[in-house]
Amino acid sequence: MNKSFKMLFTLFFGILFFISSFAANSANIADDLTKLNNLYKEGAITKEEFSKAKGLLFKSQPVEDKTQTKKSKTKKKEKKEVKKSDTKKKEKIKAETKKSKDKKVTKIRTFEEDLTETYITLDEVNALGTFKKIEKAPEGMFEDTHKSFHGRAKKSMMDMYNVFVRQKGLMEKYPENMMRGMGYFEFFYMDQLDQKKKTIERFKADYPKVKSHHRKEMKSLYSLNEARKTMREAMGLTLEDDPEVALKHYMTMYNFLGQGEKKNNKLTKSEKKLKKESTKFKKHYGLFKKTVQLKSEKRIDQKTFDKDLKKNIKDVKKTLGKLSKIDSKSDELYLSVSNMFEKSLEILEKCGANCERKNLLTVIDSVDLINAVLADTEKDLIKKRFTQDMSKADMEILSDQEKLILASVSSNMKNQKSIKREKLQGSVLNLENNDYPVDEFLDKIEEHGFEIKAVSMSFENVDEMKRWAMKDWANSWRGELPTEIKDSTGNLIEFTEENMEDLKAQLAINTFNDMIDASALGIKESMDENIKEIAQAIESSGGFNLDAWLNQDFSITLNNYSQLVGNSYGIEMNDFNDLTKFANELYGTDVSPEDYATQWASATLEGSTSNWADITAGADLIDQVGSFDAASIAASLGTDLQTVADSIALAASVGVSTDLEAAAQGLGYASFADAVAAYNEQYGTNYTVEEAAENLGN
Repeated sequence: MNKSFKMLFTLFFGILFFISSFAANSANIADDLTKLNNLYKEGAITKEEFSKAKGLLFKSQPVEDKTQTKKSKTKKKEKKEVKKSDTKKKEKIKAETKKSKDKKVTKIRTFEEDLTETYITLDEVNALGTFKKIEKAPEGMFEDTHKSFHGRAKKSMMDMYNVFVRQKGLMEKYPENMMRGMGYFEFFYMDQLDQKKKTIERFKADYPKVKSHHRKEMKSLYSLNEARKTMREAMGLTLEDDPEVALKHYMTMYNFLGQGEKKNNKLTKSEKKLKKESTKFKKHYGLFKKTVQLKSEKRIDQKTFDKDLKKNIKDVKKTLGKLSKIDSKSDELYLSVSNMFEKSLEILEKCGANCERKNLLTVIDSVDLINAVLADTEKDLIKKRFTQDMSKADMEILSDQEKLILASVSSNMKNQKSIKREKLQGSVLNLENNDYPVDEFLDKIEEHGFEIKAVSMSFENVDEMKRWAMKDWANSWRGELPTEIKDSTGNLIEFTEENMEDLKAQLAINTFNDMIDASALGIKESMDENIKEIAQAIESSGGFNLDAWLNQDFSITLNNYSQLVGNSYGIEMNDFNDLTKFANELYGTDVSPEDYATQWASATLEGSTSNWADITAGADLIDQVGSFDAASIAASLGTDLQTVADSIALAASVGVSTDLEAAAQGLGYASFADAVAAYNEQYGTNYTVEEAAENLGN
């Protein structure tokens, strides 16, 4: 018997021994896994308690290697007792769980408390943190003129607003700006804690009978803190880390990503439409998940839930309907996603006004599954308009500390991906146990040529899994398998079909064991939802001086517009002089800034009745106050629809996106469709809603 065969024989003998042992107890394990999973999701036990219980659950493994270092007699005795009896094992798990629950009961949310009047608990108020004046900021974050904390906080508020709200369409092209924006957020958040410290004190004193305006402010702070948590976790940090440490991480990433070469990928008309509708779907689907999550946490009442859910469902169905009629290559995928969504709605319809937390968590699990499926399948369907080439990045200009930060962030991002994948396996188990046919949906999608890697293992109802044999475990494995391995001397060992079945069973069992840790992760709010809270907080903190804007010199408008053009091209433009220089180089002209400004102020847009000065001012207004307010101001000034439309299109061309529904409402229409109909009637056109949105650059 050669060395390779010996190794392979030993490997699979061990696997077979393990599987036979596991299969004997699979009924108990499957049952206990579900109970543990439910305990954690209900908030009854913590992540540490969950892991400890899991460890006890899986102690019944093959005999230890005799060469292993001897442990104390007490530990050996405990181990033998665990192996000796399933009953004793279960009792110990329950005892450990109860002990931990009693010990930390004040820190665990059981989700039994009604928060419809307060929105957050006192523990969550304390988790908001305390104000700390940030003394040091990394080089390049602020100009020398911004030295005080509050001066920097004000500057941060507006710069962050530019990145996340006004120019969010440019984040794909300039990811480094998003990193710096996250740094600005640290200043903004601390300033919010400082400004609202009296509100926090009053909220605590009055709890649970708090005033409505205090509830609203605390809701905003809670959402902002969730955004801070999401941002920090992306860098491998926690809320306990010092803000100045977080700033170093964000600015290191900003400096590194800034070295990337921006590549513009040309998209076809169909690809652009698919990308746009997919973005809309994710936005509406995220809001659907958020509504269900808030109800599961008892933060909103039934009336609010029903109202928001009805709108969410309508929006999701509408976007899915459009997505399934764009391209034959993608239509079947989105039809399958639509069927999966309908199955989720059945869960809600079945429980009606009596939905329990476990029902709502199952719906949330279905959202996570669909998002994972789309993340896999849309990679080849939807191209990025911009990509970053980091191949020429110079690592030598980075300090040793910055290199360590980059390595840490890179490692954490990989770890987060792994954690999400494991969490998804927990979601799949819960869905199957609640009669949601995961396998059926995934098989249907794969039949149409799409590859799904996110779900590596499928499950049945737990009652069925109790009777699983080794072959059933093998059949449950959906992930990829190696067809050969190398032994310690480098010799190739090919797997036979029989070996492969054994390996598939082993991989499936390992996934089943390890996935428990994933359910310890809480459900985060999506970045888009957090950005909405950021925008609302900034708008309420700042304010817009309309009189000053109306009376400002046209040169200021041109300077503002020039900066937007510079952002869209990825070059620094401080004022109209820079834009003039850029235009002269681009077109081979030699026009002075003064002459160029005069022409700009009097020229009419080709093919339109709009004046360039008016639409430039309009684009500047959208950038400064947002879609609804800009449209409201335009309506109050009597601006015609053509100028409004041209302003929106011009703003889009320099990276400033407009919420068309919000703009339509600002103009006084019930919807964007009504605004399009009014435009068609006034100008004798026949644009559809889709054509109008596309012409407006949205």
